[in-house]
Amino acid sequence: MQDVKADKGLVVSWGGFKNSVLSEEKRSFFDIRLWSSEVLLDMIQTHYERFPDELKADLPLKRIWALVLED
Repeated sequence: MQDVKADKGLVVSWGGFKNSVLSEEKRSFFDIRLWSSEVLLDMIQTHYERFPDELKADLPLKRIWALVLED
């Protein structure tokens, strides 16, 4: 973040984070967020309808429905 003079940061990791990185996040909670792939996908699903049309064109998703059999 310092190299690009950013005030805030978001880091997404598909493979998780080391404990040293997680402890640094706690110290810099208001400056940086760490998201796992699961959090990123959840955020996209939750907020997709509010994305600008330009972004939706780059990331075309369609909601589908499926039956789930209960045990």
